[in-house]
Amino acid sequence: MVIATTLYTQRLTLEPLTLADTQVIYAIAKDRQSIEDFQYVASSVDDVRAWLEPSYHDPTQIAWIIRKEGQTIGLFEVCFEAEYSDLEDKVCRIGYFLDFRHHNQGYTMEALLAVRDWLFRDTDFERIEAGVTLRNIPSYRVLEKAGFTRERIVAGNWEWYGKLYDSAYYYLSKISTA
Repeated sequence: MVIATTLYTQRLTLEPLTLADTQVIYAIAKDRQSIEDFQYVASSVDDVRAWLEPSYHDPTQIAWIIRKEGQTIGLFEVCFEAEYSDLEDKVCRIGYFLDFRHHNQGYTMEALLAVRDWLFRDTDFERIEAGVTLRNIPSYRVLEKAGFTRERIVAGNWEWYGKLYDSAYYYLSKISTA
């Protein structure tokens, strides 16, 4: 079983998610600009609690709160199963979002590199996967800068506010970061 630990970067602290974080995640997740590719916009605190509840006890996923100087600015999730490939072993997928007021400042890259390094150093995962809509250019650029490779594009599979968007699926293997 993989247990999240607190991760530190130059400017951020990634702390394992707790129930006490529900209200602050709701404040971020209720805004479309912050939550774009998650296909999820919170409608209430209870909604967020139900959405995050598996992260508190499900051994196949973990989540971190992203904090800058003690202020929560986002969430980073890891699910210990493939969704974008047919692989069944040693693969996980990631998802993340930041409060839109903290976009374009390098925080997502900083958090991604910390999680990537932790996954490849302290767990037995050999592949990390991520999916993003092609319209979310900043998010897929972060993945590419972090060394992820675009594996495929799927047309019209991501619904957001009643419109379908094309998605790109990325992966990073442990071998490519060694």
